[in-house]
Amino acid sequence: MILTLFIILFALVAVGLVFFVLLQTPKQAGLTASMASGGSLLGGRGVEGGLVRITSVLGGLFMLLALLIGVIS
Repeated sequence: MILTLFIILFALVAVGLVFFVLLQTPKQAGLTASMASGGSLLGGRGVEGGLVRITSVLGGLFMLLALLIGVIS
C-alpha cells in the first residue's frame, strides 16, 4: 500500500519536474558570460529564480522518493 503511494507520488513529481524544467528559458551564453558580467550567482532573478528553486526542490524530492522506493521494494 505505501509502495503504491510512493510510486504515484514519484510519477507526479517526475511530471512536475519535466514541466518546470521546460518552462525555464535557456541560457545561450553559458557559464563564462555569467562570470564575466559580475553578477552574483545566488542573486535574485525574479520569476526565473523561483522556477530554479521549484525545480531544485522537485529534484531533491525526486531523489528522496527514488531512494525510498528502492529501500521499500
